[in-house]
Amino acid sequence: MPPTGSSDDRRIATDDLVSTIRDAEFFRSLVENGSDAIISIDRNSTILFANEAAERVFGYEPEELIGEKLTVLMPERFHAQHFDAVDRYLETGERRLDWNTIELPAEHRDGHEVPLSITFEEHVYDGERVFSGIMRDISERVERERELERQNERLERFASIVSHDLRDPLNAARATAALAKAGDEAALDDLDDIFDRMERLIEEVLTLAKQGQTVGDTEPVDLASVAEDAWTIVDAEAATLVVADDLPAVEAHPERLETLLGNLFRNAVTHGGHDVVVAVGPLDDGRGFYVEDDGAGFGDVDPDRLFDYGFTGSDDGTGFGLSIVEEIAGAHGWTVTATTGADGGARFELALDP
Repeated sequence: MPPTGSSDDRRIATDDLVSTIRDAEFFRSLVENGSDAIISIDRNSTILFANEAAERVFGYEPEELIGEKLTVLMPERFHAQHFDAVDRYLETGERRLDWNTIELPAEHRDGHEVPLSITFEEHVYDGERVFSGIMRDISERVERERELERQNERLERFASIVSHDLRDPLNAARATAALAKAGDEAALDDLDDIFDRMERLIEEVLTLAKQGQTVGDTEPVDLASVAEDAWTIVDAEAATLVVADDLPAVEAHPERLETLLGNLFRNAVTHGGHDVVVAVGPLDDGRGFYVEDDGAGFGDVDPDRLFDYGFTGSDDGTGFGLSIVEEIAGAHGWTVTATTGADGGARFELALDP
């Protein structure tokens, strides 16, 4: 709707608005209630002003910061660089950094680092040089970028798996098929084994692709019940599962927890023998659980390598089962550790509260 009234009336109204905007209280309110933290320092890096948003970003009330050095908000590794840069600028006017929207980490009151996008300005107040920084918390954006980077890395790994690990059994299948055509009937059985391995590879690569680094909604889970369900899908008629009665309550995604346990059970059967005994019980501190078997253990294999993509100590293993276990554990915020069990077999400990 176009403005009404005479041009003189509109000019007077505009002048009144400009006068209001120029009022110091208006600007103070604007600065205090902004979403970005604003910090002003003098030439000695002493904090002169901090707005209310500084508490949300850094954890300090504005009054606590007044009189402190700006380095209170910096990781220690940047302290010397900051003072050197300020001294150089005051002496020479040379800026080591672009003052427009640079990205640097700050240190929160509780010690964790906060990624910031910062714009610096210099001005004169009451005859003194003052430096102000407008600081925006970009934690969410940085985390999205990191997640995208992790996804890209996963895609690269999957491409490597598909191109390398599936090519070998495919070539073997072609050679075996040629033998079968030449009348070697035993080659048909070998061909079935090769196709079974390829199918396991494809299933486990798809599982890795679906698991991701995060989980959705979790719920309190009966660990014993999930372990029993996971055991039913393991091809181990002669093997035995022993589940302790005092397993801890687990906050987890039920389906993904079942996948984790299923992979540990299959690993035990593959490496521990068809009649292996697999036990699931609580850790001594009550903050997790273990899966342990009475098989031959890891031998000379470095336990840290067990979770590497594609690493396997079995001729018919895919090398991805334990990688899936680590992925799912990490997505829940758990840690998984491989060690030797009481009977010399393999033991995997899941710490739920690392």
